[in-house]
Amino acid sequence: CSTRQSEPEIHPIQDNSNPRIMGRGLFTDAPDSLFEELGLEDGIPSSVNAFLVKADGKEILFDAANGADDSRLLPVLDSLGISPDDLDMVFITHLHGDHFGGLMRNGEAAFPNAELYINKVEYDAWMSMPEDKTERLRTVLDAYRGRLNTFAPDDILPCGIKAVEAYGHTPGHTAYIVGDIMIVGDIMHGVALQLDHPEYCAAFDMDKELAVKARISLIRKAREENLRMYGMHFPAPYFL
Repeated sequence: CSTRQSEPEIHPIQDNSNPRIMGRGLFTDAPDSLFEELGLEDGIPSSVNAFLVKADGKEILFDAANGADDSRLLPVLDSLGISPDDLDMVFITHLHGDHFGGLMRNGEAAFPNAELYINKVEYDAWMSMPEDKTERLRTVLDAYRGRLNTFAPDDILPCGIKAVEAYGHTPGHTAYIVGDIMIVGDIMHGVALQLDHPEYCAAFDMDKELAVKARISLIRKAREENLRMYGMHFPAPYFL
């Protein structure tokens, strides 16, 4: 990346081909009365997203979604005129399968020329887990050996990308800021509930106390700094 930054251009990629709903049972701390008040008895509209950002002449992917048979990731990239070989970098928000699964295709790295970036806290946490619990993840990371980069949030990242600690959902869950865009990963699984009630967590949050603090902090940051907030489980139009 050059030192002169251009305005970033973002393209949301909805990976799921069918509608997604976060079930009521995922939010066990929230009272039934609140779901009734919000009209969410049947669940909360959701999605599984990745985001392509064009910044300073680079093609940058944030997360890689599921990589399931019906994944729309590569078809959408193709519709944007981008082949897997064109991708320069992939930044991962955290190491759950619906965020790194699309890094593989037919048993090989889906993006053979891309550098992969992962928060070191997140990487170390998952690598310290038993190998039989992380076999899929280790296979993916091995496919990117030599192109895998870990970082601390205060490191200078390519193309002016800033990492923001958003720990709680996972040990090193990370948001990214590019220009006036903030990509917040899984800070919210159910926007219709959690935007106004950030005190409630989905069952997926590993450290609920930290996740609540991170959610409140990022929502406040987006509002105070006039950032567009894009989330991996935000339904269309995928941002707030």
